[in-house]
Amino acid sequence: MKIIFLLLTLGIFLFACGGQNQNNHTNQIPKLPSTPLPAEPASKAMPALPASTAIPVNNFEDELSKISYISDPKNISWPRVLEINGKYIYIDEKPNKIATISLGHDEVLFGITDKSQIVATTSFAQDPNSNIYSKAQGLPIITSDPENIIALNPDIVFADPYASVDLIDALEDFGIIVIQTQLSNSIEGRYNDLWLMAYATGNLNNAEILAEDIENKINILTSLSNQVENSNKTVLALSWWDAYWTAGIGSTEDSVINLGGGINAASKAGIQSNTTIDKEQLMSINPDIIVITQSPEWGGEDFYQQLIGDTSLNSITAISNSEVYLVNSNWWTTLSYWNIKGSQELAKIIYGEDNFEGFGDF
Repeated sequence: MKIIFLLLTLGIFLFACGGQNQNNHTNQIPKLPSTPLPAEPASKAMPALPASTAIPVNNFEDELSKISYISDPKNISWPRVLEINGKYIYIDEKPNKIATISLGHDEVLFGITDKSQIVATTSFAQDPNSNIYSKAQGLPIITSDPENIIALNPDIVFADPYASVDLIDALEDFGIIVIQTQLSNSIEGRYNDLWLMAYATGNLNNAEILAEDIENKINILTSLSNQVENSNKTVLALSWWDAYWTAGIGSTEDSVINLGGGINAASKAGIQSNTTIDKEQLMSINPDIIVITQSPEWGGEDFYQQLIGDTSLNSITAISNSEVYLVNSNWWTTLSYWNIKGSQELAKIIYGEDNFEGFGDF
């Protein structure tokens, strides 16, 4: 009986343990055999795009390499470095505020940018007779007073070689970049002046447009002088400032006359640059054409009347043939590409008015 009781007890104990193990197994998450994901279908190769037609990008190296002031003509990124008069000038980024203290620089600057970048001009630029009056009108007028310029807070100031050393030093001491250059009389020099200012101010694309316009005008003038007769007329630029003043070899007027199809009578006589002559020299030069480069506001009209009314000068061909002209002094005496308009003015005198279709203005 005891044996039966022991067997029953053992059976109950084993049953209980088996049930506990079963419960433990049911609480576990069964591990399912992993099924590999199907491979992605091979992507279809994209058809080759048609080859694009490359648009040439001008890096301006040809133009910039002609300018000795530019340290690295290949660099059109920032910073840019100039070397002028033995001094390195570092321009870290495109300047936002630019001013000049010479009219010639004003005129070049307005050819490549506008009031969004120019903060002041000379008083000459805002004269109603100025070549750039409509563009410059309303801007602050710059003076030679350092405090006046510093108050404008320009990044760069352009100056000619005649600017005061004290002024330049004061501006540079205040951290203003001063670029002091001589503007040129020659055609090639005009281009270089344009490209240098465009490089320093970050306006190379605008300079390219202006340079093409200048080249077009020069081509019209040179083509005209090559095709039309009467291009051997001698021309004398004349003004009066207590004496007769004329313009010979190397002068601004000399380049204007040559491009306009004339022969500079003063240069032919061996006269250098701008200088005075007396009445006897004037009669000896005996030009075919006289152009008075003195503005009416500064006595040009009075001088014209005095010249043609002086009977002692009647032997001069220009006077006897009524070939004395009061021309636009702003085109003849300024140091910028605007001189080309003076050459056009002379060419109209020599060849007539009907040869300038498409010439336009600046």
